[in-house]
Amino acid sequence: MRPRLAVSLGDPAGIGPEVVLAALARPEVVARADAVVVGDAGLIAAAAERLGLPAPGAVHAPPEVACAPARLFEGRASAEGGRAAAAAVRAAVALVTGGQADALVTAPLNKEALGLAGEPYPGHTELLAAELKAPRVRMLLQGGALRVVLVTIHEALRDVPRLVTREAVVETCEVAAEGLARLGVARPRLALAALNPHAGDGGRFGREELEVLAPAVEEARARGLDVTGPHPADTLFARAARPGAGVDAVVACYHDQGLIPVKLAAFGKATNITLGLPILRTSPDHGTAYDIAGRGVAEADSFAEALLVAADLVARGARRL
Repeated sequence: MRPRLAVSLGDPAGIGPEVVLAALARPEVVARADAVVVGDAGLIAAAAERLGLPAPGAVHAPPEVACAPARLFEGRASAEGGRAAAAAVRAAVALVTGGQADALVTAPLNKEALGLAGEPYPGHTELLAAELKAPRVRMLLQGGALRVVLVTIHEALRDVPRLVTREAVVETCEVAAEGLARLGVARPRLALAALNPHAGDGGRFGREELEVLAPAVEEARARGLDVTGPHPADTLFARAARPGAGVDAVVACYHDQGLIPVKLAAFGKATNITLGLPILRTSPDHGTAYDIAGRGVAEADSFAEALLVAADLVARGARRL
């Protein structure tokens, strides 16, 4: 049976509808998966007509995803857009957990719109973790030869040192190793990025490396994991991005520390895979891009890659990572 993908439409005011339709029309995607797009049917049809793209073959539009036509490609955050986008994610999750789809692929949400809609979650990862009651969830970004797993995700930078605890680092290493093993990496080799410049330089630029990160590496290794570090981040990513470097994934302490190198190495081709969920979920490496919504110029490469990665994983027998 061909992989069946549930595709949430994303924020209707952004580029989500465009990249979804454009990616699903690509021959390589059509050849490898069946997809059902979850979102307001009227918006999806209007987007296809406006952009001159084929309408999707299957649409799932339960009442809760309804959204006013004015929100399509509106280019700004709204409570209605945030509500419809979150509802589409939940409805798509229900298709996967109910057995009507094998994997979830999500188009971008807008965090401001989620807040306006009263959603307590700053992004997909946190929403999915709560919806699926998954306490050990991490983001894995992969692009080119570089894979990165995050200890903290959508947090203010001032809060990161408090949140990067020994327990959080060890758990991230465990989740990363388990996910990479399901991706086919026999014995995942992880490298932990330092939090401070020059890995703290013996405590001169901060003591987190001495008091938190190095003990976390020791504990992870005692649990049987292949982890090194903490390594100075300014050189670690360049090394890890080279094929044959002996690093299967970098464990990064915070969002931008990990995502900037991935996007620099492979922007438009990188894929986000959520580790620790009871279902398989992928997404593109970009946001809603309100500034270009509806202009027909949004690149669909990353969304197509997210679809293909999900289809390949399903074809290999994966149902969760």
